Amino acid sequence: MTDTKAEITKRLAVLVGLEVSWVSHAGDMLTMQFGPQRRHTLRGREREDGAWALHVQCDWRIERDGRAASSREDLRGADEKAHDTATRLHGMLVGQRPIKVEKLSAYDTGGMVIVLSRGYRLEVVPDGIEDDEDWRFFAPGIDAAHLVIEGGKVAAESFD
Repeated sequence: MTDTKAEITKRLAVLVGLEVSWVSHAGDMLTMQFGPQRRHTLRGREREDGAWALHVQCDWRIERDGRAASSREDLRGADEKAHDTATRLHGMLVGQRPIKVEKLSAYDTGGMVIVLSRGYRLEVVPDGIEDDEDWRFFAPGIDAAHLVIEGGKVAAESFD
């Protein structure tokens, strides 16, 4: 049986010291990229993405100095609301001075906290619904297994 906390900690350790390089959304899914932007081809189309990507489909919140800055609820509802939230988050975390990953911690329940510079913090809290993807972490454009958390546990596909 996989040690969820240890696997998350091991895989996400590559983020420490990297800058947040993009923040966006797809529906109510938060998407973040870390590290320098690089070009690659996906399904025959040229793309530019960060070295690492995090897609969060469960509960999350971003805080600054202990105060809520945004949460999953801010991406729910009208497309315009979600777009405005993503634009605001991108401006906060990418559009100003660089925000870097300082440290991270993981939980046995598949959740994690990424501590960022300048007082920012991202907390991800899985829903715990079996066979429902909570979040995934991967290197865009690289043919390697994604770390996928489903129902608060590391999914088997994370080792393909």
